[in-house]
This record gives sequence, structure tokens and C-alpha cells, in this order.
Amino acid sequence: MEGKTARVTLACVASALVCAGAASAADYGVTEDEVKSHPRTLYPLMQRLGLRRNVISVTWDAERPTAPPRETAQIRALLPVAAHRGVRVAFALYGAQPTTFTGSPVRRAQLASWLAALARRHPTVKEYIGPNEPNQPRFWQPQFTPACANASGAAYAAVMGVMYDALKGVDRGIRVVGVGLSPRGNDSCHAPDNVSTSPVRFLRALGLAYRASGRDRPLMDGLAVHLYPNANTDPPSRGYRWPNIGAPNLARLKQAFWDGFGGTPQPTFEEGLRVDLEGVGWQVDTSEREGYHGLETVPPVSEATQGEYYARLVRSVSCDASVASLTIFHLVDEADRERFQTGLLRVDGSRRPSFDAVRAAVSRSARCRGKPTSWRHRTSVVGTRVDFGGLAPSWSRRRYWSFHAYAAEGASYSAGVHRLTRTRPGSGRLVLAMRGEVPAYYNVLVRAPRQRLRPGRYVYAITLRAETNPERTSSFVSDPFLVR
Repeated sequence: MEGKTARVTLACVASALVCAGAASAADYGVTEDEVKSHPRTLYPLMQRLGLRRNVISVTWDAERPTAPPRETAQIRALLPVAAHRGVRVAFALYGAQPTTFTGSPVRRAQLASWLAALARRHPTVKEYIGPNEPNQPRFWQPQFTPACANASGAAYAAVMGVMYDALKGVDRGIRVVGVGLSPRGNDSCHAPDNVSTSPVRFLRALGLAYRASGRDRPLMDGLAVHLYPNANTDPPSRGYRWPNIGAPNLARLKQAFWDGFGGTPQPTFEEGLRVDLEGVGWQVDTSEREGYHGLETVPPVSEATQGEYYARLVRSVSCDASVASLTIFHLVDEADRERFQTGLLRVDGSRRPSFDAVRAAVSRSARCRGKPTSWRHRTSVVGTRVDFGGLAPSWSRRRYWSFHAYAAEGASYSAGVHRLTRTRPGSGRLVLAMRGEVPAYYNVLVRAPRQRLRPGRYVYAITLRAETNPERTSSFVSDPFLVR
């Protein structure tokens, strides 16, 4: 989601102030640019809500590579107000065009100079989020090469390296957060629209580029992912199918990052990397409300449902120590219904039920009230299942040999029919070999070349390898079957 909002009327905001409760291990906040115009109204409100993090956008224009952000005066004015209210401001980097960051090394050097100047201009800002949603063409182009190989991952790795080094060169204490992933992508270079990359495959491409570069420093101190639902009516418990990632799929995100960066100088979640959950938002029905214009573009949820969903996410985050922050998109609605009506406040500043729901959930989030989340990387393929069938005795004239394999992520397989030997019980000689792909969630028929087998005892064997990390394997061997 983009971090820029339309202007709104805030006359009623002052009446929305209520007391907040205890702090949380994670930070909670909002992605909200409206603070640039109304810091003295919105930051006290965030303080009372217990929201301690505000993500605002800063835009770099490669056509004007040395020009500071056009809102520089507003940013200078809001920073002391935020600090006084206990709100930490984070800069989220945007490009003026989708191709802004994909230019030459000269352009990357210009970006480095611009970022260093930005960090010196605003020394109290200690968190920067890398260019937004590089797996989506709205923000990053090209996604693919002419040969349909991923292009965005390698290009983004180069930009993140420049960003990390430029900011750390000014202040080693700056936290550099990478990626700002969109939760979905279609992985189709020939798609009629939205030619995009799924988050799992983007992290794979990013990791491969990092490994190939030989870089001996990290690309990021934290990882950001946007967690808006696939359909606006989906509850937080409904995620995405692999290779996309939703709120209940954080183990998939952590595994994808480990597959990409495990064993490199870039820390993974097992080495203390933490994730920032950004772009959280459910759009609400505003058809009976004044102050809005345009037509709604998604099926909305009720205001009560929105509040329930936000509170549920806050509760789940409090049980996952790897989550650095949860950021709602937005605090205040946008007036244009083609944009986002996801705020805790309506466009006129009046409170939604979600306002009190979030305040209450944050006030109780200092300790986990459920089962703490733990995670370790997998060495096997996720969700594998192999059905070898009945394995009844067969006649030697049979020429058709097959079984089924399944995985909950993309995988390849190498399989075979092995003849067991009398001289070495338990060992076998490969007589038929098969190779192929197992798309995620497909029950694939693994079929050997049509060939007769000599009488004897045989087994099927298969090894599946994860698409995103071939070192993750799962192997299966059938019971023996007899050929007469």
C-alpha cells in the first residue's frame, strides 16, 4: 500500500482522545502521512492510543537527484512533536517512478548521496524502510527480464546494499529495514496486467543475488512485509496459498528468508532478525457517511468487524517475539473511496469502534495471553505426502509403474524403481528413473517410462527438493512389491 493520503477534515479529532495502557514488546503504530499537515492533533492522539511508531513516506526523484523531499519543512516541524509524544518516526522510501531505482551505478551513487544528506538533515530519525513493494510493478519495474527470469530481486539487492552502506556511514545506529514486500504476486511475465513476483520467490531471487555479489555485510537490520488481506472480507486467520504470504503465514516468510540468506553475513530470524508488519488494513463501508466521494472498489466490512480484526492481530503479535512492529494503514480515512477507508477515525475525525478496540488490545499487549510463537528453519519440504498405492503383486508383462506425490510448496523430484537384491538385503539397483516438478498443492502422478520389469522384488523411492532451497529434501521409500 502506498504511504500517501488525501487531505482530510480533522475538526472532530480532539474529541477522540482517550487514555492508553501499557506498552508492548512490539511497537504498534500507523502508516500515516497526514501527520505532515496535522502533527499537533494526531501525535497526541497516537500517544493516548499507545501507538509509538509512525511510518511516513519520503520520495526520491532521480530526475532531481539532489533535491530534498518536497515536505522537508513539514517533516522538520513534525519530528519534535512526535518525540515529545513518544512516537518514533520511520521514513519509508518511495521512488517518483517505478523505474526510479533500476538505473545505472551512477544513479545508485546519486541515491546514496541523497540518503546520506537526508540522514544528516534529520538526525533524530533512526529507522529507514527500503524502497516500497519491489515485487509489484506499481512501484518497481521491470519485474522480469525479456527471457522471463526475475529481474527485480537482483536490482533490489544492489539498491539495498547502497542504502544500507549510505545510512550506516552517517549513523551506525540507524535501523535499515528491507523490502516492504507486497504479500502477493503472480510470477507471470506474460500476465495481462499486474506483472508481479510472489514474496517467496522474490526473497529467493534477492538471496541468490546477495550470495552472488560476495557482499560481506548485511543488506538490512529488519524485514518489512505488508499484510493486507487477499480479499478485504478475509479475516486475519485466512492467509494466502504458497508462494504468497498473509498474517497466518509468517512461518513461510521466515523460512523463505532463511532459504535465501541462511549461512551468509545477513542475519536471519534465527540470528535475531525481526519483522515489521506493515500495511495492515480492512476497508469499512462508508456508504451512509458524509465527507466521502467516489465509488468503493472492494467489498467492505462493518466497522465492528474491522475493530475485531485489528484487535485480533494485536493479540497475535504479542505472542511472537520476532515481530518488531505492527503498523495499521491508516489512522484517518482517505476521503476518496477508490483509496483506503481503513482508519481508526472516519474522515471527519470521529472515532470508529476500532479506535477503542485497538486501544484496549494495545494496553493489554505487554505479555502474551496465548501460546508463544516459536520457529526453527526446516530442513525438509513443507507438507509432503506420497501415496504408493496398494503395491499388490504384478505380472512381468505389466509396463505401467506410477505413484502420487504432493507438497505444500513448489518442489522438484527425482524418483525411481529399484530392484532389491538377495545379496544385500535392504539395498536396491535403480532400473527405472523419473524426474519432474511438484507444483504446490498438486497431487502429481509420478510415472516411470513404460517398460517391463523382470520377476523379483522392487521398491519405489522418491526424493523431493524445495524449489526455493534444493538442500531442503524429503525422501520416501515404499514397501517392497513383487513382480512375478
